[in-house]
Amino acid sequence: MSDQPETLDRVLDATLAKAGDEPVQFDVAAGKAALAAALQTRTPVAAKPKRVGRWIAAAAAVTVLTGTGLAASTVDLTGTGSGGGPTASAAEQLIKAADLADRVTDQPIAPGQYRYVRSRYEGIMVTLGSGEASYSDFVQEQWIPADRRDEWMLRNKINSVKWLEGHEGQGKPDAATAFKDGQEFRGKCGNYSYYAEGQPDRCTNGTFANPTPEFVAALPKDPALLLAKLKEEGHAGDSGALMQAGEALNSGQYSAEVRATIFRALALLPGLVVTDGKANLDGKQGVALGMKYFDDFEEIIVDPANGDYIGRRETVAEDQPADKGGLKKGTVRSSSAVTTRIVDAQGGK
Repeated sequence: MSDQPETLDRVLDATLAKAGDEPVQFDVAAGKAALAAALQTRTPVAAKPKRVGRWIAAAAAVTVLTGTGLAASTVDLTGTGSGGGPTASAAEQLIKAADLADRVTDQPIAPGQYRYVRSRYEGIMVTLGSGEASYSDFVQEQWIPADRRDEWMLRNKINSVKWLEGHEGQGKPDAATAFKDGQEFRGKCGNYSYYAEGQPDRCTNGTFANPTPEFVAALPKDPALLLAKLKEEGHAGDSGALMQAGEALNSGQYSAEVRATIFRALALLPGLVVTDGKANLDGKQGVALGMKYFDDFEEIIVDPANGDYIGRRETVAEDQPADKGGLKKGTVRSSSAVTTRIVDAQGGK
């Protein structure tokens, strides 16, 4: 695959890796939106890498597939929310999740302790223009200290990599992560060595995916105002707001109170629909809520029993042409499942 010609897909990756403070994701659509935002600020394009396809870099900004292999989803992609607002069932599910989250008492994190965030990722990496596609399954673990200015640790574990049936290439496929199996990184505030030179300092540059205490404290508590903030940062209207909410929730770093406000903000989104009533991520079942985002349905998944955020998922919304990988409508392109807990030591579980 390293001898394949360079494509727009890799140019997007290179630009985003240089322009943003978060690693790139599986989906081409997200890259298009983020690239448009980067161009608005006239960020120069970085040198083109040799490889094609899309890479996952770190837990804070990625997405995983259902189960142990790739399968067609049972999502209903016919909903359009044509009434001008979210469907009643979508809004009801989010308000219910928010009410349940409001009842949660977060476990405090004491000095010397760490927030352990385990993220399991599965998904498809497509080589544009070739018809080749591979499936990757891996886990990333992150230990975030009580004082975010202290040293963080990130560990990568690759579970499996294989060609997607019907999309095989030559030799062994590359994993959809730039990290090696067992590779570890350390850095204060999560400023890991793989970040491109010149990126903003994560100690001070707060974003939805990097929620510094100052960033979280400044977030609007009114759902409508928070939705406006999500749209502003998402650069793609309503669907961009959903993407930003997914980045925030997938970080595993928000209190139950803030998660509840995010849910209430999303309940105001026009066009939001229940895409799957029995979505399963990493053994947990929940309700998937989403909307069309370029060629995919972007979804967040919540547990209707307790209001927990389970993960996020991207499902192909319409059959893709061969030059975009040839994936069929209903194919789960990528998904992620996130669990968090408080531990007493870096590396503890």
